[in-house]
Amino acid sequence: MKYNLRFIAAVLLALFLIPCIVLAGSKAIKVGIDSGKAEITLLEGKAILEKKADKKKINLSKGDFLEKGDRITTGKKSRMELKLPDGSFLRFSELSTFELTEVSANYKEKRRNISVNIVLGKTWAKVSKLFRKKGRFAVSTKTAVAGVRGTDFSMDVNKDNSAVLKVYDGEVEVSKRKEEAPASAAPPGIYTNPVPIAGPRPITMEQWTFIVGKMQQININPDGSASPPFRFNLDKDLSEWVMWNRMRDKQVQEIKKNMRNKIKEGSTDSAPPPDVPPVPAQ
Repeated sequence: MKYNLRFIAAVLLALFLIPCIVLAGSKAIKVGIDSGKAEITLLEGKAILEKKADKKKINLSKGDFLEKGDRITTGKKSRMELKLPDGSFLRFSELSTFELTEVSANYKEKRRNISVNIVLGKTWAKVSKLFRKKGRFAVSTKTAVAGVRGTDFSMDVNKDNSAVLKVYDGEVEVSKRKEEAPASAAPPGIYTNPVPIAGPRPITMEQWTFIVGKMQQININPDGSASPPFRFNLDKDLSEWVMWNRMRDKQVQEIKKNMRNKIKEGSTDSAPPPDVPPVPAQ
């Protein structure tokens, strides 16, 4: 009789635990598919994180994770590399300030929502091509927005809000950033005297949009106006910052290639997606 009671108790316990195990497994898979964090894969020097919620400032380290709303500033003689959840990489030079306004990716649906606002400094982007048809990847400044699919480009933002964007592979759609509409003077639901409403207006250079192709650059002025894209000379462009980033890009490509080969050979069952490679320490 005691044996039967023990057996029944064991069966009931198993029936209770199985759903918990399944739910835990599903939750882990969901985190892997839809991630809302960016990882610091390289940090030379110092970088400070300012949390949006409490404005608290935190010293960052390699391996830390950043999320939506975080504002980061790199120190003197410092560099930072971020691995975004869609497998893209962003790098920032010294004395750069940026904010992660959106940072999410869903591998199951091949959809992403990445948006980074560059306040100041130099940025290099190697954007994953895996999500090129779905979702959004945008890098913005105070005066312009660059919409990207899969490409390599750099953006330099100066103190006067002028910016220079150069495309090394693929193409980028750059447009003037829309100004936020002013708040209405009257509260919702309360109407004042009739006010004339402006009719349709023709599109002018005030609402410019340019497609910047491979080996082209666009200069954006402090007032938000821009000159048409033009080709730049790669030999003259090979600064230490550019050469360092091109070297890092080659390292990332080599890691991706090795990872794909391992997956093809079936040597690993739990490898990350090919566009989300680990980056070796320097």
